[in-house]
Amino acid sequence: MRKTAKIENQLLEMIQPRIQLIENKFSSGEALTDQDVNSLLVKSAFNHMNHLDQRLDEVAADVAQLRTDFCGLEGRFLELEGRFHTLEGRFHALEGRFKLLEGRFQVLEERFQVLEERFHILEGKFQLMEGKFHELEGRFNALERRFQELENRFYTLEGKFETLEARFETLEARFISFESRMEATIEKTMKSHIKWTLGLMTFCLTLFKIIDLVVQN
Repeated sequence: MRKTAKIENQLLEMIQPRIQLIENKFSSGEALTDQDVNSLLVKSAFNHMNHLDQRLDEVAADVAQLRTDFCGLEGRFLELEGRFHTLEGRFHALEGRFKLLEGRFQVLEERFQVLEERFHILEGKFQLMEGKFHELEGRFNALERRFQELENRFYTLEGKFETLEARFETLEARFISFESRMEATIEKTMKSHIKWTLGLMTFCLTLFKIIDLVVQN
């Protein structure tokens, strides 16, 4: 509290007995003099001044608290400012990375357009190839049917060949038997022929000797 407030309180204590007399006179219904009214006004002014002084003390305390809060807020603001500078630096770094990423994205976009064009070309070739594949598939199915027919004919021919092979083996066996019989017959015939040839030669020689003896005689 200010020194003037203390003086005012001392003055108020000095006139307090006078105020008490005035209150007693007012309670008993006696008339108040101008000095009494002035004393009441002075007391009222002193009370008002005390009230204002209390309010001033409260405001001063609030101002001091506000100053303390402001100092804290200022510290927090400085901290926030530092964090803002840090964030600003990170933002600039991120901005540089973003520009780099944007450039890479443009390059990627151009490559994607080239790839898209190549894909359209490839898609056209694929459709053409797909048509050729359907045509080739039809030809393969026809060839597969012809192969099945040929396979069936081969199985039939194989059966006929097996039958012919069996008949050939039978014929071969008969030929071997006939060959054996033929060789035996030829051998027998040759022996008989040699035999008759030797007999005929002997007869001829004997006949020639007889003729020669007859001619000589």
